Amino acid sequence: MLEQVTTTKPSKIVIIAGILIATVFSLVLYTILLRAHLSVLNGVIYTRLIYWAEIVFLWWFAAQFENQPLLIWKEKQSGIKFILLWTVFLFLLILAANLIADITTLLGYHQNKEILRQISRFITGRYFLIAFISITAGVTEEIIFRGYILTRLSLLFKNQYIPIVISALLFSGMHYTYNSPREFVFTFLGGTIMAVHYNRYGNLKPLIIAHTLIDWAANTFLHYFIK
Repeated sequence: MLEQVTTTKPSKIVIIAGILIATVFSLVLYTILLRAHLSVLNGVIYTRLIYWAEIVFLWWFAAQFENQPLLIWKEKQSGIKFILLWTVFLFLLILAANLIADITTLLGYHQNKEILRQISRFITGRYFLIAFISITAGVTEEIIFRGYILTRLSLLFKNQYIPIVISALLFSGMHYTYNSPREFVFTFLGGTIMAVHYNRYGNLKPLIIAHTLIDWAANTFLHYFIK
């Protein structure tokens, strides 16, 4: 397991509270926004701003209640070469996970594409919005699920693989609104890949860049694949 930035370990109650907050923060605010009957554009923007707000809140929580930084693992490897090579490799691994997720279709599970169609109709041609959505996903989701949730779970379990599985399940659960078995499998595999990498190297940079690129490609070319 990676060395922590600080030797002060918060209590288990505080750790569990932080994990619960990180898991439900966006869900609660998202539910509130749904009741506000916002326009599609405002809804998309505000839901993404929620994730940025969660990062700020977790940073404050970590400082005030955990007495430690938001990111508690030191980078084991870094440098431009490391970041570039792993960005490409992670990108390819996520593409492979996307192909593997197609097994759900072969097994006869129905793929709900209606939400994807709605997203496609709205974002097609809106390149600034696509960039905003992609960067938000890459930065905030990696910090929340790998930088925060995974590392706090590692403080609760001696087995380093349990936090990886739990964080990947929580990550895939966040995508429940797609109501698609394929999306669940894909995000679980993607979350596992990202968690294994962060557990090994403690460097979020290639994860953030690869995640951003994957989301940008998916949002940019979505209309070609959704009929």
